[in-house]
This record gives sequence, C-alpha cells and structure tokens, in this order.
Amino acid sequence: MLIALAFIGLAAFIGLAVDAGILFTQIGHLRRAVDAAALGAANQFREGRTVAELTAAATEFINLNAVDTGTAQVFICEEPFGPGPYSSAHDPSLCPTGGDPYRKFVRVQAEVIVNFAFLPIIGITSFPIRADAVSETAAVDIVLVIDTSSSMSFDLCFDGIDNDEDGTTDDCPSIGNPGPAPSEHDPVTCNLNRFLTDDVVGDDPGPPPDGDREDDCHPFEEVRDAAHALLSRMYFPYDRMAVVTYAELGGLQLSLANGDDPFVVANTLDALEVSPDPGNPPCNFGAGGDPRGCTGTNTSSGLLFGGNLFGDPDADGVQTPGEIREEAVWILILLSDGAANALYEDTTGFGTADPNNWICPTAGGPGTPEWIRPFCTDIDSTNVAGRHASGAFWYDADDAARDMADFVGCPDSTSPQPAACSNPGQGAVIFTIGLGSGVTQTPCDPSYGMGADCGNLGETLLRYVAGAGDDNDPGTPPAQDPCNGVAAGNDCGNYYFAPTGAGLLRVFEAIASRIFTRLTH
Repeated sequence: MLIALAFIGLAAFIGLAVDAGILFTQIGHLRRAVDAAALGAANQFREGRTVAELTAAATEFINLNAVDTGTAQVFICEEPFGPGPYSSAHDPSLCPTGGDPYRKFVRVQAEVIVNFAFLPIIGITSFPIRADAVSETAAVDIVLVIDTSSSMSFDLCFDGIDNDEDGTTDDCPSIGNPGPAPSEHDPVTCNLNRFLTDDVVGDDPGPPPDGDREDDCHPFEEVRDAAHALLSRMYFPYDRMAVVTYAELGGLQLSLANGDDPFVVANTLDALEVSPDPGNPPCNFGAGGDPRGCTGTNTSSGLLFGGNLFGDPDADGVQTPGEIREEAVWILILLSDGAANALYEDTTGFGTADPNNWICPTAGGPGTPEWIRPFCTDIDSTNVAGRHASGAFWYDADDAARDMADFVGCPDSTSPQPAACSNPGQGAVIFTIGLGSGVTQTPCDPSYGMGADCGNLGETLLRYVAGAGDDNDPGTPPAQDPCNGVAAGNDCGNYYFAPTGAGLLRVFEAIASRIFTRLTH
C-alpha cells in the first residue's frame, strides 16, 4: 500500500516536471505564433482591411505556426472611423491621447488549451494559456512635388502620339503644329477647362458632349489622374499627403498637417493649374539676350518647399510638438518634364520676382548671362566636380537642385553623415519621375560644340535626386548605383521614366508598391 501511494506521489512529481515543460513549451510556441499573427494583421491593416479580414489573416498565421487556437481575436482603435458605438474589436488603449496622431496599432490575442500527460492522475487534465502582441505598421507622410511649368501643357504634343485620345496626332497649334483650333494645350485654356466634365464620371476620348479630353491639359491631366491613383492607395487619417508645385518658383498647395483628409487632398489635386510662361523682363530671345527670370523649371525651389515640410508640417515656421511624426516613413516624390533651368537667389524670402535676383551661368563674366541653350544651366551639370565651379560658368539651376536633393535625402543631425553630405538633411526617401522626351533630350546651343542636343540633363538630374534619397547617401559608389550603366529612358533604382502621360499610372502604382514593401520590413 505504501509503495502504491509513493508511486502515485512520484508520478505526480514526474508529471509536474514533464507537464510543466509541455506548458512552457506551448507558451513559447503560442507567443511566437501571436507575434507573427500581429505582424501579418498589421500589414493587412496597412491596406485598409476590415476587422474580419484582419482576424482571418491573424488566424492563418497562427495556424501556419502549428498552433491550433481556433480563431484569434483582433483589436484596433476604431475612433478614426466614427464616433461610435464601437464593436467588441475596439481597444481604447490603442487610441492616442493628448492630441497625438492616430497610429496603426493592431493587437492580436489568442488562447490555447494545453493537455497534460501525467497530471490527469491527480485530476488536472488541461490548462488554458493566452498570449497577445501589439504590432504597428508605419504611417506614411508623402510630399508630392509636381512640376507645373507651362511645358506641362504641351510638352508631348510633338512626340507623334495621340496623347489626348482625340484621334489627332500633334494637335498643338499654339506651337506651330497642325490640329484643332483654338488650342486646348496652352496654359490659360488648360486652367479654364480643368473642371469640364460630361455625363460620365472620368475622362472619355472624343469631342464633347460624349468626351471631355479635347479640353484637358496634356500631359498635366494624366499627372492629376496618376496622383489620384496614388491617393487611393493611402490609408487616411493614418497617412498624410502634402502637395507642392514649382515652376519659376515653388509653392505650398497643401501642408502635411492638413493632408490627412482624402477629400481635401483630392480637391487640392483637382485645383492644380499649369503655370504660364514666366515672361519676367528683360526677356530678350535674340543673341546676347538675358534669360534671367524667363525660364520656368525651378527644381531646387520645389525640393526646398517639399523638404521643409518634414521639419515643419504646417509650414508656419514653428516646429510644434506632435506635428512631426518621427515614427512615420517620410517619402518625397518629385515629377518633372525636363532639366532645371530657373534659380532664384533668396535674400529676403520668396516674394516678388526681381530680375536682379535670378541666377544664370555667366558666359561673358559676372552679370552677363547669355541666351544660349540649355537655358540657365551650364554644360557642367553632369559633372559633379564642376558642380560649384566658378569662372566661365558659375553656380546654376542644376547645381542648386542637387544641393536641395542633398538637403532632402541626407540623414538628419542625429545620424552619422556620409562623406557626400556636407550638412545634415531630412533623411527622407526620394522617388523621381521623368515625363516625356524633354527629360532625355535637352536642347543645346551649337556654341557648346555639341550640336543641337546636350543629352539627358533632365534625367541625369532626376537620377541624382533619386540616388540621394534611396539610401540617404548622394555619394553612392558607381558599382553600387542601380542606375550605373542603365540606358537613358529606363527605370532604375528610385527613378522612373514615363514617355507619355498615359504611362504615369504604371509609375505611380510601382512607387506605391515599393512604399508598401518598405513598410513590411
């Protein structure tokens, strides 16, 4: 009898040791499974999925980790979707307090019943264990910097393609090409007709009343369409989008602080206008003329306005606590249809255009710019060694744009600085888009000895800007540069090329996919 009782006690101690090991092993498995489930659910939350879809994703991840838990429970903060009443999935602890922005938190909870091997001898057959994990996918702050120079209304009119789908090729009479009159491609007419619609939502080919593309800005209409497509991939109010435009000068159209409402962003995109030709005097297009203030692509100004938003989201000059979202992924997307050719010396802040403050390379000495192509951009644009050269060719629009790319892309002051970064920057990720043949074919004056084509100054600049923001190092060695050796007119790294406006949808979709991929790591 004593031996039998002792055996029961011995079995109980052995069972306690063995079953405790089973219990703790199962706790480890469950925790790892729930961690994976929380990450998977957070990635689905990034896509705007419902709680039911998040729950299905979390449950699948748990099952894939060989843990049978039935159905996982998913919790989120439901406040951004309305005032309530909220469902059982609402977790107030995931909601911000004190005016902080909403963050993409997802909490996953699961329970497993662990069955014991020895402890049933003393009546303990099983024990429930629980685990939960909170995961976050980063919010996105996107600053969209769009070239609105006048060429955005007619740059593609002589590419041999029916860009506006009206059945006529090269329909740009304003620049001497055959086509319907009056021209729908000059900036004034484009801006007046930007809200024209028909009885069908969207743009349709053909003349009114069945179609409305006849009166649209091309390729600027396609720029707006592509920007709307990117907007549809964002998840508001967690994500934010700011809009900056630039022509002869940059301008803030919508700040990050006000860019968390998709309707506000959409209205801002719809209201964008193509800028008229600068025409700032004295514009003399003849030999020996003065081009200062007459060119319309001030890329450096657009980058400056866009980059500043990462330090001052409402651009009021005050860095208010809570406005700057350090946990967000900072993205700047720059779209242009040609080389930088305008530069304004900022002495008192951007204001009234003063011809004396416009900068162009000086072929005949200081203060004597000449009207030679490429306008206001000297031939050393592609030569980094000559970037800040003085003498025959001085600091120009391309040099300034590269400096502003460094400002946007170089790491901030809290991070080690690469050798190519002379000063701390914003540390943002940069994507660039080149639109149309003007990006790869820059008109050139024969005085340079290069014929009528100075090469792809626009694309070279855009590839540099993208390179400054793909790894936050403008000085990436050629062997590690994804654009090294890639022929002109091709995508590479964070640079994309669209030969026509119709190709912008593909480009913006590719960039959106890249952004989401970045968030999952």
